[in-house]
Amino acid sequence: MPLTLSLVATSLTLAAPVRLDRVDLLSEDKGTFLNYDLPLASAYAPIAGGRFIEQVKVVLALPVSGLYAGVSIASQSVSFEGPLWRAQDGRGLFWVGSVHTRLLMPYGAHAGVAWRFGLMRLGVGASLSTEATWSRPAWSEWRVLPVLAVGIGPNVAPGM
Repeated sequence: MPLTLSLVATSLTLAAPVRLDRVDLLSEDKGTFLNYDLPLASAYAPIAGGRFIEQVKVVLALPVSGLYAGVSIASQSVSFEGPLWRAQDGRGLFWVGSVHTRLLMPYGAHAGVAWRFGLMRLGVGASLSTEATWSRPAWSEWRVLPVLAVGIGPNVAPGM
C-alpha cells in the first residue's frame, strides 16, 4: 500500500501542473448573454447582471498542450486550441473547439478563432446548443448563436 501511494504521489509531482490561464468575462459557451440578455440590460438590469455573473468563467490550462477546462456557475467546458499563426512569444491566432456541459450533461459545442495578445484573449465563433438537462435529456431542438469571448489573465499560449 505505501508503495502504491508513493507511485501515485510521484506521478502527480512529475505531471505538468494545472494552471490558471484566464478568466473569461464574456464566455464562448452558449452565447445567450451576449445575444439575449445584454440587449435587454437597460430594462431588466438585475436579471442581466445575474446572467452576466453566471457566465463569467475561470479557465485552467491542463497538462496536455492546448487543452483547457473552464467552469462557470452556468456551465463547464473542455476546449482545445491549435495554432493558426504564432508569434515569437507564443501568442497569436488560434483555432478553438470546445464541448459544453451543464452539471456534466453535454448540451453543446463551440467552434471559432481566438487572438491571444498581452494579458488579453479575444475570441469569435459560433455556439451550437440545446436546452437538454438531466431531468429532460432531449436534444431535439438546437440553436446556433454567434459568440464573442473576452478573457484576461496570464494567458500563456498553448505549447509554451
